[in-house]
Amino acid sequence: MSADRVILHGPIGDFARQLSPSDDLSADEMYAATISVWSTAIAPTVRVRSYLPGTRPTLVWTAFVGDSWNPSEGMAQSVVRALRVRDSFTSLAGRHPVNSVAHLFSAVESARRYPSRHTSAPRSTLLESSPFQRTPAGRQRLQSELNYALRQAWDGSNFLWIGTKKRTPAQQELDRIPPMVGVLWGISEVSWKQRPYGPGDEAFYSRFLPFKLRGQPSHGRAIQTGPSPELVAAYEWAIGNEREVKLSRAAAEMWGAIRRLEDSTLLHSPAPRDAAFTIRVGEHTLRVAAALAAAEMSPVIEPNAIEAAWSLVWRSIRDVADLSHADSTLLEDPVAKTSEAVPTDSRSAGVRVESSWHAGSTDPDLADTPVQRRTAVAQAQDRDSRVKRQVKAWYDNACQFCGTVIELATPPFAYSEAAHIQALGAPHNGPDRIENVLCLCPNCHVRFDMGARFLTDELRIIDSVTGKDLGPLTVHAQHRIRLEYVRQHRSRWADT
Repeated sequence: MSADRVILHGPIGDFARQLSPSDDLSADEMYAATISVWSTAIAPTVRVRSYLPGTRPTLVWTAFVGDSWNPSEGMAQSVVRALRVRDSFTSLAGRHPVNSVAHLFSAVESARRYPSRHTSAPRSTLLESSPFQRTPAGRQRLQSELNYALRQAWDGSNFLWIGTKKRTPAQQELDRIPPMVGVLWGISEVSWKQRPYGPGDEAFYSRFLPFKLRGQPSHGRAIQTGPSPELVAAYEWAIGNEREVKLSRAAAEMWGAIRRLEDSTLLHSPAPRDAAFTIRVGEHTLRVAAALAAAEMSPVIEPNAIEAAWSLVWRSIRDVADLSHADSTLLEDPVAKTSEAVPTDSRSAGVRVESSWHAGSTDPDLADTPVQRRTAVAQAQDRDSRVKRQVKAWYDNACQFCGTVIELATPPFAYSEAAHIQALGAPHNGPDRIENVLCLCPNCHVRFDMGARFLTDELRIIDSVTGKDLGPLTVHAQHRIRLEYVRQHRSRWADT
């Protein structure tokens, strides 16, 4: 795989090449924006399946960061106009600037008000502009309700809830269908630097691909009108029936290697706000590849689509480094530089099992004797005691799950345990750092380690036995918990 360029793949790549000479934007940027629009247009009927449980939508969310206050305005206008979305892709509603949950609901309602000529499924919605609100003090703010609704939308979950106003039976039935929402955001460099970041915001930032604009879109110049015949035919194929796009065996192996990169080491950045964009590189790659496969009317994702998709995701990672004023040329594409084969299933070697020892075989009249001792050499994990002391101090030994404090009559007078979210040691190899440690009571620690409890991306506690939501995790203001560790723990026990 090439680390230096984006592979412009298939009909969408051809469209971007033809469009970019008529605009000041590069073909890479037009390609990424077109994939966002295309993936949103086919989202009502196309789902993606991997070797993981469940399916997900094709939605590929992008954000373009540039000098102007709304850098996506011309970008969205150029791509939507060039594709002639209103005439060619009728399953996609118009562009909507949204920075509040009320605006989001209004946009979805507007999109669903008029049916598409091509499908009976509710139309999808494309969001533009910026999700942030500007405060009177000139800072950027992300409305918490919008944050939650957007995360649900990217996941393909239903974020709609019915208010006090009356709804007809037909409207109520429509509300049960999760809305498909695409994103082609534009964020100024000032807003990008001031973007809000707090506990749990990794879950929001990890759901879109940021790109640094190298040029600015033109306004009013003649550009190519209408999608290519290949894209028109692919759209009719995708939207005409419910479709499911799957990974081929070879593509699944390649994608598995990319999924194993889902951690902050891709950027070597100490800042969680930058590392958040590497958390879902596998999911982004899968969705881009599925959109490219659908553009070729293929229900199967082949390795060349995965390769092309990763090249775009890697461009986004490099752009995040550039936007944080790091030298992206120092980054090495880990997929390009490694020739490590993806492990395949193999038969387990035979294991000899000792015969059972029965308590009844001992002599009941044998005298009690002290247990003998022997000298043994063992390897122990080298943990940093400062980590657990700091975490326990934040919570005064109170369990973050249930609030229990175990009081003792002698020093240290209270007892709690430091629980690692991503377990230490092979095969999990979690780090011994504050972002990976919780303060739990012994009971909750055992339940967490054995999968009876896990955390959602929103840091809510789930009982995996009953499926019940037990409420939010108690989190100290200074305790930054990394989502990548939460997801790794959850992947061991839950189908999410």
